[in-house]
Amino acid sequence: MGDLSLFAITTTGEPHAERRAKILKAHPEIRELMGYDVKTIPITIAVVVAQFFFAWVIQSLADKGSMFGNWLSVVIASYFLGAVLSHWLAMTIHETSHNLAARTASQNIALALFANLPMVLPCAATFRRYHIEHHTFLGVDHDDTDLPHELEAKYVGQRRFLKFLVLFLYLPAYIARGLTFAKKTSRDEWFNGALMIAVNIAIYKVLGPQALVYLTLSTFFGHSLHPVAAHFIHEHYVFSPGQETYSYYGALNLVTFNVGYHNEHHDFMNVPGSRLPKLRKMIPQYYEKLVAHHSWTYVLWYFITDRTIGFTSRIVRTRESFNKARLAMVKARAEQVASEAEAEEVLGELSAVRICSDDEVTQVTAMIRRTLGKGIDNGPSETHRIFFPDVKREIEHKIKGTQPGFLEKLFKR
Repeated sequence: MGDLSLFAITTTGEPHAERRAKILKAHPEIRELMGYDVKTIPITIAVVVAQFFFAWVIQSLADKGSMFGNWLSVVIASYFLGAVLSHWLAMTIHETSHNLAARTASQNIALALFANLPMVLPCAATFRRYHIEHHTFLGVDHDDTDLPHELEAKYVGQRRFLKFLVLFLYLPAYIARGLTFAKKTSRDEWFNGALMIAVNIAIYKVLGPQALVYLTLSTFFGHSLHPVAAHFIHEHYVFSPGQETYSYYGALNLVTFNVGYHNEHHDFMNVPGSRLPKLRKMIPQYYEKLVAHHSWTYVLWYFITDRTIGFTSRIVRTRESFNKARLAMVKARAEQVASEAEAEEVLGELSAVRICSDDEVTQVTAMIRRTLGKGIDNGPSETHRIFFPDVKREIEHKIKGTQPGFLEKLFKR
């Protein structure tokens, strides 16, 4: 990012890992909410069918010369109807990036690709590839893919018109920001791109130009100055000093898989969106005192018009401070683990510390062994499969100097 002085700098770790550990220690029953919710699948199918149906209706009206099929009508329909549906499908892609919609990762990937079909732009594979880093490295310079770019902070800042302009053009701005994190295009991303090219050609040939424009504008408006897109602002921009993440408790959660429950989601990203309201009801004491939003429309209005908030209003930490705080937390938790599930969670947290030394890895694993009194030999649990599906690979490849095979010895497999 460069000049961190533009933002609110902290030397603490991100807040969710520590709160998650405290909650699970006091309320282990929360684990019963973890897993996946297959109801996401029929909802997604219905929304995809509805979006294509409305595209067909618009094209049919245009072919008949109806005033409801002219270009102005296409724009209006795209904003007030299509944007909601397109954004809903984007939230399916979000759910599947956490493997919350189906039992296996491949099933989640397939659903994400299906949800992507009416969205014109290929985004399912790329979002899945990068999104988890936002959770792991929340607020970490050069690692959190959601942080505003230095240029946004420096040249847009709190300026009202420029804030309005960036939010209106948020989709291309978000893509441009993402390019600064881009790695070599993966095979999944190439497939996603080829699939969308084929689908877009089919839409144009089978349905027609108005239908394709309707779907394109739906995706644009659904990630622009639209109430459903306000969660891009409400989630982590600082509305109250010191608070890094905010929840939204309003009606539009019904068409976004409860993405508004964002503190709850960051605390437990292995809990499906459909169960986040229940999670909050089970442990309200952890969330009632946090500042929250109740209107996404007001979030947009306030963010644009208030000169005290803007693209500099984010809490940022360096990788060094993140590593120090995370390693201290991991060591503290390693001395208190009481089950295989807790041990796997600790190891998953350790995987985020990419510059951890061999001695520190050995120390943490020894703590776990000593605390449990035995090796972990029951195989991967549900928590391991969903929350840290690649924990062995993550630790062996991300922790500097780790010898391949140590996890096989730890898990005896």
